[in-house]
Amino acid sequence: RENLVRLDQLLSRHNFFDCQTVLQLQHPQTHRKALLLQADMDVDADGSDADRMPIGTGAPTNFKPSTSYRWPKKTGAPNPYLAGTEEKLKRAEDEYALKTTTQERKRDLRSAIAQLRAEVFTLKKFSFLIGATDPYVVVPSAFTQGKDGVKVGDYVLVVFGDAIYPAIVGDIGPNDKVGEASLRIARQINPLSTPYNRPVSDLKVTYLIFPGTAEKPFGPPNLDKLQMRCGALVKEIGGASLPLYHWENIIPPPPTPTPTPLVSPSPVISASPSVSPSPTFAFPIPSPAGSLPESPTLAPTSSPLAKPTP
Repeated sequence: RENLVRLDQLLSRHNFFDCQTVLQLQHPQTHRKALLLQADMDVDADGSDADRMPIGTGAPTNFKPSTSYRWPKKTGAPNPYLAGTEEKLKRAEDEYALKTTTQERKRDLRSAIAQLRAEVFTLKKFSFLIGATDPYVVVPSAFTQGKDGVKVGDYVLVVFGDAIYPAIVGDIGPNDKVGEASLRIARQINPLSTPYNRPVSDLKVTYLIFPGTAEKPFGPPNLDKLQMRCGALVKEIGGASLPLYHWENIIPPPPTPTPTPLVSPSPVISASPSVSPSPTFAFPIPSPAGSLPESPTLAPTSSPLAKPTP
């Protein structure tokens, strides 16, 4: 009831009925297993990776800079959300240290501080999927249990209309939400999709998950490999009448540094005692009143500038 004043938290039928079908399948010849879910599609915009995208993609309501699918960072580039998390941690620690803070509030702060410290550690050590650029789905934790449970990194086919989108299981979500895909997939289905606007509200999206297909070690998504592996898995369950959609990498490559040309030192000109020093940009030297006409000033020699990197 406390969320009823927030438009993005209004209760609707999607809070109670977002999944129509759950089937465990197995091909009789290949014995390939698959989990089929028929549901709607909510949007997940979580994740961050400073190694691939140093600037964050925004922080909508309930945003998390991490995903369950993660791998060790490969560069020293700081996570774009690290500074904000460290600032939250500092504010919580400062409030905890105040003598005026009540014991009840300190109990809440202890929990928040522990969580923020863990998040800071995680953001410093790992890279994650990016909801806006990587094709992945979110699976409720209830489907991850048991011998044939879904695991992070398993391959997935998202079927809607006449398109089949290859993806991976990128995050584990709450049990009360079925049918959730990354913003990248959502925008491919409906360009108007946002973290607050789902691309499909009806139960017309099919998620076909292949348990036990995750490949380690994890790393940045290889979109060509993703299509190849999902294509092979499709053949193991009888094939498809349509080709799989081919994802393009939309993350711009880092700029190639341009070598800086060597700068030759400017010749030093000794000024005679009768010549006034040349004025500079920061400290202009005015001519004294009533003095003789000013001697011509020597223009400063400009050094060649390095050509800016495009």
